[in-house]
Amino acid sequence: MNAPDFRTMCTGRLRAAVASLAPHVEWSPVGLLGGLLCAFSAMLPDTRVQRGSGSMPLMLHVLLCGGTGEGKGQSWNVASAVAKDANRSFMTGHVINGVVGGAGLIQAVADRDGHALIVDTEYARVLRAGRRQANLSQVLRDLWDGAAVATSRAKEPVQVDDPRVSIMGHITPEEFRASMSATERDGGSYNRLLILPVAQVRWLSEREQMPVHLIPEAGEAVARAVRFGQRAGLVALADDAYDTADIIRRDLLTKARESEGLKAFAARCNEQVRRIAALFALFDLRSQITAADLQAAAALVTYAMESVEQIAGGTEASKGKRQPLSLLEKVRARIDMHGGRATSSQVLPFVNATAAEVKALPGITVRTERLGNGGRPAIVFALTPDDSPHDTSRPAEQAVVETAAAPDTQPELLERPRLRLVPSSAPAPKKRSTGPALDDNPFLALL
Repeated sequence: MNAPDFRTMCTGRLRAAVASLAPHVEWSPVGLLGGLLCAFSAMLPDTRVQRGSGSMPLMLHVLLCGGTGEGKGQSWNVASAVAKDANRSFMTGHVINGVVGGAGLIQAVADRDGHALIVDTEYARVLRAGRRQANLSQVLRDLWDGAAVATSRAKEPVQVDDPRVSIMGHITPEEFRASMSATERDGGSYNRLLILPVAQVRWLSEREQMPVHLIPEAGEAVARAVRFGQRAGLVALADDAYDTADIIRRDLLTKARESEGLKAFAARCNEQVRRIAALFALFDLRSQITAADLQAAAALVTYAMESVEQIAGGTEASKGKRQPLSLLEKVRARIDMHGGRATSSQVLPFVNATAAEVKALPGITVRTERLGNGGRPAIVFALTPDDSPHDTSRPAEQAVVETAAAPDTQPELLERPRLRLVPSSAPAPKKRSTGPALDDNPFLALL
């Protein structure tokens, strides 16, 4: 699948670091981003992120998926070089190369005081072994959860009460499809993996070499973020990020319900978003997650979910797949969810389209609004007044307006999402009754 702009899937200093390295790598920057996030999460053993009234560790289990010789190794090599520059002692003393069964893995983690980064460039072997050894699959799931793991040996049992383990794995699409089983998928072995495709995006001359200053500069940025993260302890949501978190949670769960096969892969998508958003915040030396952090993390997780759906195509995982939504249906649902008016940042990352593509859709009003706070003009999408959700004959209206925002104006994102439900045969929306509100179900707009 074509990768969207990676800059919509990260924020701040991490985005700048990836952008500086990406032109000197032939492969999609998303793989490099995934490698940096994985290594960064591994270096924060005691830092946690708020989740509801509790918290969870930041460790990521990332699986780079691409054909043989298609950049998985090169992407990780660059990320690993940055990580070594940032924290050489960790990258030399806490890396486990390969998984050797459940008991062996627990022993290896225990030997590193419960804190490790597993690197396995043949992760298909791990998935196959997990089908034969139930304890290995369970150990991997417990490691992601940060739960205690222990061997069952009668003599000299080994137990790790508080494991902090990240995983970087490589696999080909063919191996991924062949390794899947309904039992493992439904048991949660796959939904803890952030699966990112790696593909070639440019050709570079043999003369091309990474400028010598880029790795140390990125390494210093990682080192500063690690030092800050280790002192932060807990990363929490900023006050204005809660509504964004609620909307993203509904979006991702709705997307998962579009496909029966995707449900199992997306069961922990919101936990993935929260961990990744926390890493974005820490990289910017912040201990609070902003709405922008959440939106970028959701864009990355959404891309991973779509990649899994495509990679798993043709297997039993996709048998229950419903007809995918059109771009127009996705855009309308996003606008409705934001109360009939949504900015480009509230729409584009979630529908995988450019502003020009959305502007070309029928029945969509496009405005550029300049708020009174002196910020940059924002592109705002809205539904054409009295336009039927199924009327595609009207051209999109485009206008440029300037509005002065009142001092107490709240971001549109904070409004309660309103959904408009119209039967497919109706030429225009009908007035809704005041009886039991179908609006209360946020998923019906996308069915």
